[in-house]
Amino acid sequence: MPGSYDPWTILGSFLIACFAGYVAFECIDHTQFSDKPRQWATLGGFALGLGIWSMHFVGMVAWKPDFPLYYSIDRTLLSVLIAIAASVFAMHRVVRNQLKGKPDSNFFEAVLVGCGICAMHYVGMSALKFDKGVMWHANLVVLSLVIAIAASSSAMQLLARSRTGVASPSRRLLASIAIALAICGMHYVGMAAFMPNEGSVCLRQPLSFSGLALARIGVGNALLFTIALLIASYREKSVWVEMVSKSQLEALEAARKLENMAAIEKITASVAHEINSPLESVMNLLYLIGMGAIGPDERQYLGMAQTELGRIASITSHTLKFYRHDTGPTATSIPELFESALALLQVPLRSSNIKVETCWPENLATVLCHEGEIRQVIANLVSNAIDAMPNGGTLRLSIQPDSEGLTASITDSGRGIPDDLRDKILKPFFTTKGRKGRGLGLSISSEIVQRHHGTFTFASPAPGSNTGTQFVFFLPFAPTSRR
Repeated sequence: MPGSYDPWTILGSFLIACFAGYVAFECIDHTQFSDKPRQWATLGGFALGLGIWSMHFVGMVAWKPDFPLYYSIDRTLLSVLIAIAASVFAMHRVVRNQLKGKPDSNFFEAVLVGCGICAMHYVGMSALKFDKGVMWHANLVVLSLVIAIAASSSAMQLLARSRTGVASPSRRLLASIAIALAICGMHYVGMAAFMPNEGSVCLRQPLSFSGLALARIGVGNALLFTIALLIASYREKSVWVEMVSKSQLEALEAARKLENMAAIEKITASVAHEINSPLESVMNLLYLIGMGAIGPDERQYLGMAQTELGRIASITSHTLKFYRHDTGPTATSIPELFESALALLQVPLRSSNIKVETCWPENLATVLCHEGEIRQVIANLVSNAIDAMPNGGTLRLSIQPDSEGLTASITDSGRGIPDDLRDKILKPFFTTKGRKGRGLGLSISSEIVQRHHGTFTFASPAPGSNTGTQFVFFLPFAPTSRR
């Protein structure tokens, strides 16, 4: 080939290819986390295609023959479209194969993309027309095709690997350099295969431009697009980082609250245990006093004191049961668990002016389950129902048996759950109680019931009403085990 090459322009073509590869990796990162992975795959394909073409065209400008070069606009535009089509195809195939769990099935795609890159290169070369024609070195043409396929295969493997996790900037840069070396290798081998006949000069055709003019327009705009895409990528990624950091802080706060709750539970159980012993002694003493000679008024007051102390004893007894950790599934009466929750929560029930209605058959069969866990589910649902009725209302508790198990429902007459929150209500760390809530009660309750091979659902508004919420869980009679 006549003429020489400008080394600084060659370096510029290499840096352009590196930059395009880097932005393509950025877009691949977005396909993992964005709700629009195809859009980012397409944008990444455009950036990579424009980068490959820009590298090709700048590499052409690096060639300095003894005569001026004029490029026909139609062939040049066609070469741009081929580069973009091949790159978009590659990006989409990488993402599709990853989603289907076939990260290594890229050989066929690499062959097609390699052929597309070669087509882009030689169509771009055909934009130059010489008066005495051009010869091609067949072996070098074949070698350039092999390099293009190998480069495409390497690029797609690197892209596929980057999608299995967010690569660090240093790893992404090394992968971009590898892609740029392969693409530049293909281009300059293809240039070496290009042999104008002796004495040939480039003709200026209609609608043709000099290389520098097209480089300023085409390559300049391509670089502007790629830079804008990189900025958009970093802006969206900063939003993701902020969301992840917020989620981590919420998880740490939830863990801290759980630790505090565990400490409170231990203290509560200890206090209830310590109160229970002297409480029994006081009740015995009152009984002995009642056996003596006292007046009717004193006996009335004594009965009232015994009633209130009996209520306190019931609360401490249920408190001890609530915080006692069971070691395995036991035969459990679900109505007793409901009554236990009502006993513990009778103060907020009264202060909120909530009427309680219960409905279940007598002598219900027991369910083999982890008693403490199901007690926790019921207490959480009743507590949530109380929070939903701060100005009073009706709390309905019911249990219906069938041949396979028991269906329990907790229904309030509160304001209900808004439509836009119903899909989130069972997700961990989501709460409508602000700083007062942990956002774990319902998600843990659902997980406990599912671990017992049951079901956990809700309806809002409650069936047969325009307001309120009903939570329903089903527990089978069959024995359960932890998974």
